[in-house]
Amino acid sequence: MATLSNDKLEDWEIAKYWEIFSGLDPQNGKLSGDRAASVLKNSKLDDRQLEKIWDLADVDNDGNLDFEEFCVAMRIIFDVINGRYKKVPDVLPDWLIPSSKAHLVAANSAVKTGSLAIENVEEDDFDDSQKGLSNDFDWYMSPRDRANYEAVYTANSDRHGQITFESLTELYGTLNVPELDINSAWNLINPQSSRTIGKDQTLAFLHILNNRDKGVRIPRNIPASLRATFEKNTEIDYDLSSTPFPDKAKSTVDRTTSSGKKSAFAESYLERLGISGGGQKYSPSGTDFSATKDTDWEEVRLRRQLAELESQLEKADAAAKRRKDDARTKAENTKIGLVRTQLEQLYDYKRRQLRKLRSGDIDNDPAVNLTAMKQEIEVLKQQVDLFEDYCNRKQSDLNQLYAEIEREK
Repeated sequence: MATLSNDKLEDWEIAKYWEIFSGLDPQNGKLSGDRAASVLKNSKLDDRQLEKIWDLADVDNDGNLDFEEFCVAMRIIFDVINGRYKKVPDVLPDWLIPSSKAHLVAANSAVKTGSLAIENVEEDDFDDSQKGLSNDFDWYMSPRDRANYEAVYTANSDRHGQITFESLTELYGTLNVPELDINSAWNLINPQSSRTIGKDQTLAFLHILNNRDKGVRIPRNIPASLRATFEKNTEIDYDLSSTPFPDKAKSTVDRTTSSGKKSAFAESYLERLGISGGGQKYSPSGTDFSATKDTDWEEVRLRRQLAELESQLEKADAAAKRRKDDARTKAENTKIGLVRTQLEQLYDYKRRQLRKLRSGDIDNDPAVNLTAMKQEIEVLKQQVDLFEDYCNRKQSDLNQLYAEIEREK
């Protein structure tokens, strides 16, 4: 099983979630609680945790999970099982927020904190070029639109992956967007007023122009999460919309309205680039995950439990060996101490006898036999030599035991 990245959804991971999602037979591109329950409950998390995960993932609060939201739920579950989170997080991490729903997360956060200000825009507040435009701007990018935006980005970015305002001049000429609005859109997604912008800023810029070309007014602000990313000019690795949704993979452009006369964003421009007909689509391999018996939950759990058991066994073996070595060392030390005491007492006694002999006091002691005393002195010398040899050997053994204990640590 591949390793999960800390702050990124990998392509293989998204593909895996798509297979599971499509195997659960989503209706209109969404899974109800009943359809998703079989997979989510296989995680063995309790109902309270799963309920909290569902609430986090259901960004649009419609009671169902679309594919992006399903990916969010699955990843949080895996992170909880793997121990990355001690508990289910209270809010979605920024890197896990789908870019198409960032505005919803920002709005929900604003509502909860009481900081949401509602701006009423009157038609008379706009000049003639803005009148008659719709205010229904949606940050969601359909897979087809996103593929077109990425094609434009790839064709015009420099070797550092950056886009300049002038590099898209040819594109501007194919759109029915006033120059003032183009400049407004550029300034909106470029809060740092940099000369160049990165990929995600470019995609947002093209999305704004596409909507303006279809008769939707340029938004006055961007979601807080996107603004933070754009201010850093970093690239978002979260690319869920590269996988098609069953209900959104088809074009939803209304060709009968004035805003839907163009079938695709900058179609003529894309044709000149040789990229007409939309981008590549992900095709599931067809694996049946409807039974959910082969879901990776159990494998993840067993791997973690096995690692914990192996660690506990290693610690138990090391502790048992230390206790055994400590007991053996203590017994050896006790034995050596007794022998040392006995020999030291004998040595002291013999020394006293030797002093008496040398001082002449031994002659006044009728109980002392000179010949026997000499024999005892010889025996004493032999015992002293044996004692010293024994002590040296035991000290060597003791040093060796200390060395083994240090190695075990």
